[in-house]
Amino acid sequence: MKYEIITKSWSKRRMLDKEKSILNIDFLDFQKQHNHFCKMLVHYKDGSDEMLISRVIFNDIKSHWSIDGMKVAVRLLD
Repeated sequence: MKYEIITKSWSKRRMLDKEKSILNIDFLDFQKQHNHFCKMLVHYKDGSDEMLISRVIFNDIKSHWSIDGMKVAVRLLD
């Protein structure tokens, strides 16, 4: 599955942590269905992993799919 990472700015109301570079993202239990919840496994370059509960979203206006895990969000390209 091809995707691009959507950059989020958390600096408006809180201090930024040292941002980790994302190496790869795996999606568990993914279905291309609006408002479906799945698990997003984020692999960082420093060797750490993080499991996020994410929501699959379809944008009717732009006709594209995205997966939002709050901390990390991606836009599907295929």
